[in-house]
Amino acid sequence: MSSALLKGGIASVGVGSAGLGGWAISSHLNNTVASVLSSKGYKLTSSLKESEQDAAWKKVTRTYQLEVRGDLKIKEGVVTDVDLKNWCSQNMKVQSNDALLRKASKWCVIYSSFEDKLKEEGVELEADTNSLKNRYSDLRELTNEVSKITPDSGTGDENGRKLKKWCEKMVHLSYSDDSVYQTFKKHCVKATTPVAGASG
Repeated sequence: MSSALLKGGIASVGVGSAGLGGWAISSHLNNTVASVLSSKGYKLTSSLKESEQDAAWKKVTRTYQLEVRGDLKIKEGVVTDVDLKNWCSQNMKVQSNDALLRKASKWCVIYSSFEDKLKEEGVELEADTNSLKNRYSDLRELTNEVSKITPDSGTGDENGRKLKKWCEKMVHLSYSDDSVYQTFKKHCVKATTPVAGASG
């Protein structure tokens, strides 16, 4: 559940929107990475219009920084959006194997981030540090993780500023587990105020 929001457990946020389960290697012999992904219902980021690709690869990079772990790394060290784009381009026509498919299904396909889901739902991150300060005490197992954040300088309660910065970082997680997303929303989203109905 919310353990996927913890730094150490971030990798438990799933493989991608279509959900691959285990790759059955034998059924993918002699198929390219691109053809296997396509057969599983994935759409490649490279298939987007040219005008949409820069933003899409930047989004992948932000998610990569949060979710990458040993078996999903495309290389050691800092990875940029250009690195990810090039890696995906070079590996699409390669004969598929388990390791490549795991990486490609994570970094080379169109997916929804928490930020995308918030936009879809018409809700925003809470920016008021005083409101966030009140939520800080309700973080439970996330308290330790959020407390390590160095807040941006500014006025307002320090814990509120820490939570604000944490939310702004976690909004780039990939959406695959709704319970994780709902936990994130509970701590990070602006409370909606009911609109008073016009009395007539």
